[in-house]
Formats: sequence, structure tokens, C-alpha cells
Amino acid sequence: MTPNLQIELRRFISSNVVSKLNKFYFENDALLIKGIDVSIGTVLMGLYNRAGESGFYKEIISLIKDDSTFYQEVDFAAGRILSVDDCYRLEGNALLKEIFTVKKGRISEMISNEVGIKSETAREILNFSALLVVSYLKNNIQLLDSLKLLLEEQKREILNSIHPGIKIILGFSCFETIEDKNQSIGRSIFTLFGHNFF
Repeated sequence: MTPNLQIELRRFISSNVVSKLNKFYFENDALLIKGIDVSIGTVLMGLYNRAGESGFYKEIISLIKDDSTFYQEVDFAAGRILSVDDCYRLEGNALLKEIFTVKKGRISEMISNEVGIKSETAREILNFSALLVVSYLKNNIQLLDSLKLLLEEQKREILNSIHPGIKIILGFSCFETIEDKNQSIGRSIFTLFGHNFF
């Protein structure tokens, strides 16, 4: 069965993880969850943008060592993170530099602005999210060969979770989102009769 990457990755963000993260950041829980969700989508689209580079996916997962503190703290079978400390501050930074190169700072600032969390929090949860995404891929290495296709299939849904400013930095149109099915049907009916009220 083809995994929905965002849903699979969201499973790891339990209330316990949010509570532990908030020991560092003192943010509103709902905003922190939203920030992590946006960060996960942003990292996935960053990987999508590098899909054309031969060997990039294998190269990026090779940056996660088996003895990585973060990697050892994730129970992939149970879909949970066993412990939350600040190891991702250092471990995630190297991944972000590879995925986003010079755009990393602009992206974290945009997450801060558009979600409504502190700049420092945005930087750190982007590190955290990068580690989570790449660790998940390392643990599910069989996905690498089909990752480009998987991201292509799920692209619109992932983009729907990202704010317009972040999409633009990543090189996507801010209008690239999924429409509600009912709205889409209504639009096609009215267009059929020569009217466009939407």
C-alpha cells in the first residue's frame, strides 16, 4: 500500500511530543502543532524540488547515522518519538543546508511569520521536521526508488498545508492547492452554462 507521507509523519507528533517540545519554546500548543505540520510539508516539497538530482535522496539519508541521537529516539514501528531533547538543533541543520541551501533562513522566517510563532521556534521545529522526515525515509529505505513519484502524486495535498509565502520561496504558485470537491463541481456546472459566479 502506498503511504501518505504527511499522514504517516503526523502520527509521530503526539501530545506528549508537543508537551516536551514546549519545555523549550513556550508556544501555544495548537500553533506549535501547526508549525510542525507546515515544516513537514515544507521539507517534503524541498525534497520534491531536488528529485531531478541523481543520487540526492540516497545522499541525504546517508547524513543520518545509525548512532544519531534523534534516529535512536524514534520508534518507527509504533509511530512515536520516545524522547525529546535538543539534539535536533545540530543534527537537523546539516540536512536543511543540503535540502534548501541558501533559502533555509528565509523559509524559517516565513514559517515564523505565517504561523505566528517565534523565529527561534520556527528554526528549531524546521530542524526537528527535517530530521523526522529524513529519519523516516532512512527507516523505509525501500521508498527511495519511488519517492519522486510518491511526492508528485501527493504534491497538491502537501502544498495545501503550506502557507502562500513559503510556497513562493519554494518555487510554487501560491494558488497550487486542492479545491473542495463540491466547490469544484459547482464551478464546472456554472462554467458549463456560461456563468462563473465563484
